[in-house]
Amino acid sequence: MIKSMTGYGRGSSSKEGYTFSAEMRSVNHRYADFSVRLPRELYSLEDRIRRLLQESIKRGRVELTLSLDEVPAGVQQVKLNFDLAKDYHRSLQELCRNLQLLEEVKLEHLLQLPDLFKTSGVAVNEEEVWPALSEAVQEAMSHLLEQRRIEGENLGRDLLERCERLETMVEEAAERAEEAKEEHRRKTEQKFQELLAGHFEENRLIMECALLAERMGVDEELVRLRSHIKSFRENLTGSAPAGRKLDFIAQEMFREINTIGSKAGDYQLTNLVVELKAELEKIREQIQNLE
Repeated sequence: MIKSMTGYGRGSSSKEGYTFSAEMRSVNHRYADFSVRLPRELYSLEDRIRRLLQESIKRGRVELTLSLDEVPAGVQQVKLNFDLAKDYHRSLQELCRNLQLLEEVKLEHLLQLPDLFKTSGVAVNEEEVWPALSEAVQEAMSHLLEQRRIEGENLGRDLLERCERLETMVEEAAERAEEAKEEHRRKTEQKFQELLAGHFEENRLIMECALLAERMGVDEELVRLRSHIKSFRENLTGSAPAGRKLDFIAQEMFREINTIGSKAGDYQLTNLVVELKAELEKIREQIQNLE
């Protein structure tokens, strides 16, 4: 089943006194590219988290932001910025004197001022935090993958419809190529009759025959184009990620269509080639969203 490369997911988990929140978003990218943002005390777990992501995400740029919301008692220490408290107290007393206020500076006044207390983290045990951390990441990833799956299904249906339109136009092109070949055969036969009636030029006859063979020889391109469309459909409905392969097949289809266009000596066939290119270009745009 194909998947889109765009999605979003959130998750959270609490275990052993640790609470984590995870937020993930993914966008199109040629390869699998992971950006992991962690609290400083968890930097050592980045590689382990990346491996967890790689198990389920094969392509796309994924941004993961992980926050540590709660920790067990004793893991963090609270420290008083005593020098700042003294400065605050002295400044408040000076303010009272300058404004001739009789009110005393109290502890409750100091507690309303910023940065008096600081929390300093200590080294956490990786095995203790991993259950809550991994569960939060997996929950976020599950939501993200579900969005990618749903969007992938929608893209898949659209691409299958476009494949059907391609197949219809290819058959129209094949039919027109045969008609054009017959028309050109009749015109060439008429010219041969004129030449044989008394205006015979051997070089001109050889040139007309060569031109007929060159202009009308699109059968091989049509056969290959049908084969590419069939392969495209099979990969589109398969179970493995196929974005890159589909992109390659689309390039091959464009090459065959371009060759048919260069050989087409017929106005109607040229118009069909233009329509084929336009439809294929829409397919190639959609493919860029697939994993």
